[in-house]
Formats: sequence, structure tokens, C-alpha cells
Amino acid sequence: MDLAIISLCARPLVASAARAGLSPLSLDLFANLDTCAKAARCVRVHRANGHAFDGDDLIAALTGLAPAGLPVVLGSGLEDDPALMERIAARNPILGNTADTVRVLKDPLALAALCGALSIPFPAVTIEAPDSGFAAGPVLEKKIGGAGGGHIRRRDFGDLTPPAPGHFLQREVAGETYSIQLLANGTEALFVGACRQWHYPDDVQPFRYGGMVGPVALPTAHAGRMIAAALTVARACGLVGLVSIDVVVGREGWWLVEVTPRLSAMLDILDTDPLPPLMGLHLAACGGKLPSSLAVPAEHRASALLYAEEDVLIPDSDWPAAAVDRPAPGTAVRAGAHICAVRAGGPTAEAAERVLEDRVHEVREWLGLERIALAV
Repeated sequence: MDLAIISLCARPLVASAARAGLSPLSLDLFANLDTCAKAARCVRVHRANGHAFDGDDLIAALTGLAPAGLPVVLGSGLEDDPALMERIAARNPILGNTADTVRVLKDPLALAALCGALSIPFPAVTIEAPDSGFAAGPVLEKKIGGAGGGHIRRRDFGDLTPPAPGHFLQREVAGETYSIQLLANGTEALFVGACRQWHYPDDVQPFRYGGMVGPVALPTAHAGRMIAAALTVARACGLVGLVSIDVVVGREGWWLVEVTPRLSAMLDILDTDPLPPLMGLHLAACGGKLPSSLAVPAEHRASALLYAEEDVLIPDSDWPAAAVDRPAPGTAVRAGAHICAVRAGGPTAEAAERVLEDRVHEVREWLGLERIALAV
């Protein structure tokens, strides 16, 4: 094994590592068919609080399967637990940003202060009971270190109660969400590409992540300033490896809303020819090396998450080819849980989205679910 990969769903990271010729140990919550097919060893870690790592089980699995000193690459699932990152790093070096960096960037007040110092637009935040001025407009309540959007709730108008413990309030800004992918080496950074995101809402999770398409051009009026802001944040924070910056672009302007100092779902979109394997670029950048330039992916890709609106039993037959993150036949998926992802490609982002919608319907019909339109 060349490295260990830890992520709530490790498959995109494992696939990129395999594309780079590496043999990874995978530790995640699913151990799905696609991850296990690409990994040298694939292990499912116990859950805690529904959709988080059981830290003790994760450390036990890493200790039992990975030799001390084997490098680790992190995906999602640890931004809200820097202490667990420190437990990992005490035995196995993390090739990526440190727990201290994550702790600062996931502190909403610290990120707001950073953006203020750098003159980057950022929605107002508070960790205390809001005053009437703050609550006069739409307000979101978010979990500190939360990922995937399922933790975000829209507050009732005029609600002056404090956020729940471990949560913060942020003024809602309306518009489309874009993710900007960067490759950084601690002092410099390169723009890799941008993707447009969408939600897959349900009755209690209006901002649940639904999918993305890319590479896309950022809105022309703000593109230069948004990319410059993302690069400035990366340099100011000494970020390393692949990181992403989320921005919301609306009619009144644009706002930086989140910094993700790790590899993300953008691997599914941008890790393709003629770019070299992004995992290889990530590892080199963590060692201080950046390429002089980066090519633009030849194909546009779209990826959507499929959630269960009701309990689903995975059929004992071959999955449609467009599906990834596939549970094994006979797996029971509870209502509200993630079933799989569906991917498509095309000569343009719009073409990729059209193909994706057809493929999502194909997978839903194979699962016996009714046809619905993508929430793009």
C-alpha cells in the first residue's frame, strides 16, 4: 500500500489514486463496490451520530491495517473534528492541510475576519443570539465544520434565539453556487477549474448537496475577482494540495461562503484527460511542487447524488453503467440516505447535464423509483 485514504465516501479519491498508479488503503463509511474495486484494501468504518466517523473505530482500523508512517490523504468527514485529525497525524502523516488550518478555516468568525482583512465579500455571521438588524433578512443556521449541505436550515423570519451548540448563523445570500478548485503548495496556488453546484432538497434538508457539473466558466462579471480572491485566500493561509472555495453569485454581486481545505467531490468532475491524475498533483503540491501550467479537461462531466425517498433494497442484478458508489446487491438503504452517484459526460456542460438527467431516470427505474426531474 502506498497511502491510506480516509473520507466519508472514499471512492473519488481512491479512483484518482488508482489513476496515478497508487495502491491505497481505503477507510470510509460505505466500502461500496466501486471503492473496493480500486483500493488495495477497502474497510468500512463504524458510524457515529448517523453520518460521521466513530473516531475510536477509525483509529483502530488505521492502526491495525496501516504501518506507522504510511501517509494519509483526507476527504470529507473530519472538518468538524480537528482533534480526530490530530490523533491520525500522531501516527500517520497527513498529506494535506493540518488540523490547525482546518480549525481556523471552519471557525466562522475567523473566516469572516480573514475575508474582511482581504476585502473579500462574505455574508455576516454570528455564534450568538442575533440582533434585530441581523435577523431582519433571511438567515441560515449551519453546523460548524458541516459538509454536504444537509446540516443547513433556514431560520424563521425574525428569530432572535441563539444558534444550537456547535452551530452558527449566517445571512443568506441568493444566487447560484460555484466551487473553485485550486492546487496550492503553501506559498503559491494555481486555478484548476470551476464547477456549478445544485441542491437535492427534501422536507427537512433544503440545502442538501445534489451534484455538480464542470468545468464551467464563472459568471463573466465577477470571474476575475472570484479567482483572484480564491488564490489570495490560499496564499494567505498557506494552503497545500487540492482545495476548493465555494462562492455564491447573485444579481447583487458575489460572496465567498466556504473554504474546503481538502480534496472534494470536484475530483469526479475534473480528474480526467488531458490533466494528469489529480491525486498525483495533490501529493506533489504537498511536497512543494506545482506544475508550470495546467491543461483544461477535454470533457465536461456532471455528477448527481441519488437519495432514497423511501426504504430501498438494492436489486440482485447488474447496476446501470452510469452509477457509481454502488452498494452491494441486497443492501438495505434507509429513507433519506444516499444510495449512489450517477455520472455523465458531454462536449459542453449543458450536454452533460442533459445526459445526466436521462441516466438518473435510468438508475431510478432500475431501483423501482418513480421518475423525477433533476433539481438543477
